[in-house]
Amino acid sequence: MSTLKISKHSDVLSALDLVREEVDKEAKRIFSAGGDALKVGRIKPAQEAIAYAQKLGEFVKKIEKLGDEWKKLEARIDSAAPEVREIVQLPTKIRKTRTGFTRKVGKVAPKSNFTVTFPDGTVVADKKAKIVFAKAITHLGTEDVAALGIILGGEPLVAKPSAFKKMPTQIAPVGGGLVVKTHSSTATKMSLLSRISKRLGVKLKIEKV
Repeated sequence: MSTLKISKHSDVLSALDLVREEVDKEAKRIFSAGGDALKVGRIKPAQEAIAYAQKLGEFVKKIEKLGDEWKKLEARIDSAAPEVREIVQLPTKIRKTRTGFTRKVGKVAPKSNFTVTFPDGTVVADKKAKIVFAKAITHLGTEDVAALGIILGGEPLVAKPSAFKKMPTQIAPVGGGLVVKTHSSTATKMSLLSRISKRLGVKLKIEKV
């Protein structure tokens, strides 16, 4: 199963979506295997396996409900006062308090980046991780990626600019009048590309730098 490091508040929905996708995939695999077992007369074990797959399907629905609950929590933060959003959404850093002196809350995490190498030898690299992400999506095929219907933070990963209401500036063009949502950590971007490449059947080499 794929892994996803939750490094900040906005990554939670991506993690839930990843778990939902993996469990759903496993449920379908077991259900199919159970059907094959029925065909060769392994009735009892097949029935138990299919019953288990059905339970996994029920679990997938529970994960979807958790995602809906998380969207409500995100909406609560979106409508909160700017001071509250700053605490929840931004990484810890040196902040000045209203009293006029500086209080050390934590260190700013150094910016991370990554590169993507395609089977044909094409290497995607840039100074900014979001540009690497966008270029990789473009090279994979914007329309193909959009067709996967991946959701990030309650919004489509790839769509027309008008689809992004929460952070309309956190996007990058990927061709065909479409853009990709870039408001995510480097770890999330790498995880998303890994998932996308597997679903499209493209072997990518994704390396953190």
